[in-house]
Amino acid sequence: MQVIQKLTIVSNPTRIFEVGSEVNGREVIEIKQVGYEFETGIHSELHVLDEDGGLIASIENCPVIMEWQTIAVHDQTENDPLERVISGAKN
Repeated sequence: MQVIQKLTIVSNPTRIFEVGSEVNGREVIEIKQVGYEFETGIHSELHVLDEDGGLIASIENCPVIMEWQTIAVHDQTENDPLERVISGAKN
């Protein structure tokens, strides 16, 4: 899975939001792309969220540079004792 790690808003002045950094005393936990479909077309928007899921910034209608990071997604049953497999067992 890929997640947005860093978002650079190309403007004057340039603004940068990066996961793990602080903005006005609030830590950036997630940057996510949200979209809405209207009759006139698709509207794309980016939300920068803090540790409580609160909105730090909403970005729309401006050029941005997004840096993505690939993260591993683990199987939920990997360490589940109910899904345990005993290799070599014979009944």
